[in-house]
Amino acid sequence: MIDIELPACFYLGKEYRLEDRTLGRPILYEARDLTTHGVVVGMTGSGKTGLCVTLLEEAAIDGFPCVIIDLKGDLSNLLLQFPELLPEDFLPWIDPAEARRKKRTPEEHARHIAETWRRGLEEWGQTPERIRRLQASSDWRIYTPGSEAGLPLSVLASFAAPRGEITREALTERVEATASGVLGLTAAASDPVQSREHILIANLLLHSWMQGKDLTLERIIHQVQSPPFSKIGAFDIETFYPEKDRMRLAVALNNILASPSFASWITGEPLDLGKLLYAADGRPRQCIFYLAHLDDSQRMFFLTLLLEEILAWTRAQPGTTNLRAVIYFDEVFGYLPPHPNNPPTKQPLMTLMKQARAFGVGVLLATQNPVDLDYKALTNAGTWFVGKLQTERDKARLLDGLESVAAAQGTLTDRKHIDQVISSLGSRTFLMHNVHHGPPVVMQSRWALSYLAGPLTRDHVARLMAPVKKTQGTVSADDSRISQGSHAPSAAQVQRICSQCGIAVKDTAKFCPECGHRLLTRAEAAEEERFKREVAAEPGRKPDGQSTSPPVLSSDIPQFFVPVVPLANWPGGKTEARLHYEARIYGSAEIHYADARRGFFHQQTLRGLAIPPGGPSGQGWHQFEPLAEDALNIAPSLEATYGPVPSSLNDGKKLRALERSFVEFLYANAVQVIHHNRHFGLCSEADEDFEAFLERCRAAARTAMEAEVADLERKFRKRLEALDVSLRAAKTELEQSQAMLQRRKNEELLKSGSSILRTLLGWGRSTPKLPQSDYAGERRVQRASSEVEKRRLERERFVAEYHQSIAAIRDKWQQKAEDVRELRISPRKSDIRILAFGLAWTPHWVLEAEGTTITLPAYASRRTHANADR
Repeated sequence: MIDIELPACFYLGKEYRLEDRTLGRPILYEARDLTTHGVVVGMTGSGKTGLCVTLLEEAAIDGFPCVIIDLKGDLSNLLLQFPELLPEDFLPWIDPAEARRKKRTPEEHARHIAETWRRGLEEWGQTPERIRRLQASSDWRIYTPGSEAGLPLSVLASFAAPRGEITREALTERVEATASGVLGLTAAASDPVQSREHILIANLLLHSWMQGKDLTLERIIHQVQSPPFSKIGAFDIETFYPEKDRMRLAVALNNILASPSFASWITGEPLDLGKLLYAADGRPRQCIFYLAHLDDSQRMFFLTLLLEEILAWTRAQPGTTNLRAVIYFDEVFGYLPPHPNNPPTKQPLMTLMKQARAFGVGVLLATQNPVDLDYKALTNAGTWFVGKLQTERDKARLLDGLESVAAAQGTLTDRKHIDQVISSLGSRTFLMHNVHHGPPVVMQSRWALSYLAGPLTRDHVARLMAPVKKTQGTVSADDSRISQGSHAPSAAQVQRICSQCGIAVKDTAKFCPECGHRLLTRAEAAEEERFKREVAAEPGRKPDGQSTSPPVLSSDIPQFFVPVVPLANWPGGKTEARLHYEARIYGSAEIHYADARRGFFHQQTLRGLAIPPGGPSGQGWHQFEPLAEDALNIAPSLEATYGPVPSSLNDGKKLRALERSFVEFLYANAVQVIHHNRHFGLCSEADEDFEAFLERCRAAARTAMEAEVADLERKFRKRLEALDVSLRAAKTELEQSQAMLQRRKNEELLKSGSSILRTLLGWGRSTPKLPQSDYAGERRVQRASSEVEKRRLERERFVAEYHQSIAAIRDKWQQKAEDVRELRISPRKSDIRILAFGLAWTPHWVLEAEGTTITLPAYASRRTHANADR
C-alpha cells in the first residue's frame, strides 16, 4: 500500500506494463529530484500537456510556487478547478462544436463531462477533496503582458539596476540579453558583437547599472540621442555611431513607446519575482504568464526580461538541496535552439539549467521535437519523460541524450530496449528516466484534477481573472477615495495654509493638493508676511522691492545660484515671462545614522532651502524645502531681477549663527525610520520599502521553515517505515492464523466424515463424531485482526499528526516573519557634518497675462518631482 499523499512527493500516475496493458503501483516522484531539472518530450496527442498539468498540480498541493510560461493557452486550464464536479460548473467551458459533433445539447455534454471527470478521479484513487486542497493551496494568477485580459504586467522595472552583489559576468549576461530583447521589438540588428545598435544599448545599460541607476525605455531613448559617455572602445561616439544614425534608432524605439498598444506594457504589477511568487497571506502563488496573444518579437522581448528576472531572483536565494520553486516552459521550441542559433532567451535558460539546482529551483521544459533543443541543455536534465515521437531522427537524438545523462550519473542504459519501448508507447504513456532512482520505467499519467478544456482565449482569461481584478479595483478605489477626501476639512482640522494659493488644508498634509507648494502653519504664514513687509520697506529699492543686479555682500557670505528650469508652454494664452531671484538660506549636510547593535549604518546627504527668518533664531528651517541633486552654480545663468537680502543674511556672524541653528534643526528633526525583525536579526535598508523588507523576512522564514520541515520529514519517514513494518507483520500474523484455523477445520471435518462412514458400513461400534469448533484458533484470529486494525489506526493517526505538525511549523514561521517593529534612529550632533551653507538665489518665473501676475518656481526640488509624478 502506497500513500499518494506523502509530503514532497508528486503523484504522477502508475506503472504501466506494455505486455498486458495493465497498471501497477503508483509513481511517486520526489520533489527534490526536480532540482536537477526535467524534460518532457512527446508529439501532439501524446498527453504531454496532461502530464505537465498533473506535475504542476502536485507542486501546488505541496506548497511550491511555480512560474508557468504558457505559449498556447492550455496551461491556464489549471484554474478550471471544480471541487463539486457539478455540470453547471463545466458548462461555460465546454466546446459547443464538440457537443454538436457528439449530438448532445450543451447541458447534456456538460453532464457527460462532469460524470467522466468523477469516474476518472475515482479510477485513479482521487477524491474531490484533492481538488479543494489544490484550490486552497495557492494564490492562482494569470498575467497577460501587453494585454489587460488577465492581470497586466509592467516591464519598465525590468530595466532597473540589479540589486545586491552581482558578478561582472552575471551583469554582462543580463545586459546582453536585455539589449537583445529591446532591439527584438525593432527591425534593428541585435548581434552582440557586430551590431552597433546592440553595442550602444548594452553600453548604456551597463553604464547606468554599474552606477546603480535605473532606466526606463524613455530614458534609453534620450541616452541614445545624447550618450552619457564620449567613447565606445577606442573610437569616440561620433565616429563609432554618428548622431544622424543614432536618431534613426531613437525614432524606432520611440515608435514602440508611442504606440497605443504599448500602454498595456507599462501598467500593472512590476516584474519582480520576489513579490510575485508569494501572496500577502504567505501562500505560494502559481504565476501563469499567458503569451498566446503576442507575436514572435513580443514573446522574445518579454521572455528575455522574464528569464533574466528569474535568474537574478534565483541567484539571490540561499543554497539548498530541497526544491524551492518550479519554472515550467511549455513548447520551448525556438527559445533554446542548438548551435549556432543564439536568441536572447538561450543564455539565461542555459544558465538556469546549469546553476539553478544549487538554489533549489527546478526547471521543466516541454517540447515536441528534441532535435530543436540545445544538446548541452538536454544533458543537464536529470529526469526525462518520453512520450510518442514523430520521427526516427527525434528518437535518435533523444537516445543520445539519455545515454549521455546515464553515463554522467554512472548508470547504464540498454539503448536497444529503450528504443523498442519508445516505439510501443501510446497516448498518456511515457518512459520515465530518473537518474536518482534506478532504471527507466513505463508509466501512465494520472487523471488531472483540473478540467482540461483545451487552449483558452483572452476572453476566457478575462473571465477567470475578473474576481481578482475586482478585488484589486475595490482596494484602489478605496485608496483613491481616502487620498482625495470625500468631505471638506472641519474647522478643527484646518491648521495649515498654502503659501501660494491660500487654501486651508488638513493638519496632516504637507503639500498643497492644488499647486504643490509647502503648507505653513498660521504662525509661519504670519512670519512670512512680516518678512515680506520688512523687505518691501528697505530703502533704495524699486516699489516692488526688486533690483536688476545682485546685491553686493561681504566676502564671508557664500552665495549660490539654483539652476534654472526652462519654462514649459503656458496654457493661459499669450504671456510675457521674466526671471526673478529670491533670497533663501541654503544648507547641505551629511548625516550619519548608526545602530551598531542591530548592524544598521546609513549615510544621507541632505540639501535644501528655507525662507530666512527675521533674526538668527532658526525658525525658517521648519519650512525646509529639499532640493534635487543638481549642483548649484556660482553665477546667474540669465538676466534677471533680484529680491532684497533680509537682515538675517547680510552679515557673516549672523550666517554662522544660522548655520548652528541648522545643525540644531537637523539634530532635532532628522530621523531614519527602519523596520526590524528580532527573530532573524534583520533590519531594513534605508531605501527599502516595507513590502520588500517583509519579503526578505518571509524568505528567511521560509528557509528556516524548510530546514525544520526537512528534519521533521526525516523523522517522519523513519517512523512511518517502522509503522509499515509492524502493520505488515500484523497482517502476516492474521493471514497465518486464518490459514491455521481453516486447516484445523478441514482436518476436523475429515475426521467427522470418516467416523460417519465407518458407522454406516458397520466397521465400528462407536457413535459418529460431529465437527467441533476450534475456539482457540478463532480467538487467535480475532486477536490478530484487532492487532491489524490497531496498527492501521496508529499509522493513520501518525500521518495526521505529521500534517498538523507541518501546518503548525508554517504558522509559527509566518508569525515570526510578520513580527516587524518600527525603529526610529536619530543622529548624534557629531554625526552631522555641514558640507555647504550660505545664501541661495532661487529663480522664479513671473508671468504677466491680461493684467494678471503669476509667479512659478523655476527650479527643481524633490517636491517638484513628486508633483510631476503625481
